[in-house]
Amino acid sequence: MKAGDYVAKIENKWQQHNQWMQFPDEPPVPLGVIISKGNMKFSWDVLEPSGRIISHRSKTLKVISES
Repeated sequence: MKAGDYVAKIENKWQQHNQWMQFPDEPPVPLGVIISKGNMKFSWDVLEPSGRIISHRSKTLKVISES
C-alpha cells in the first residue's frame, strides 16, 4: 500500500488476520484513497468520500486500485 491507492475495508475478522482467505459473499467495502502514513506503526490515513480523514490499521484495508 502507498499514498494514492484506492482501498476498501475488510469487514470479516478471519480475512483481516489471513488476507489470503476469500469470502465471495462478504466483499470488502469501498472506503477511500490513502493520503499518508498514519501516526501508529501499521496504519494509514484514508480520505473518505465524505471528506473525513480516518486512520485505519493496515490489516483492515485491501487495495482495490493502485495509483
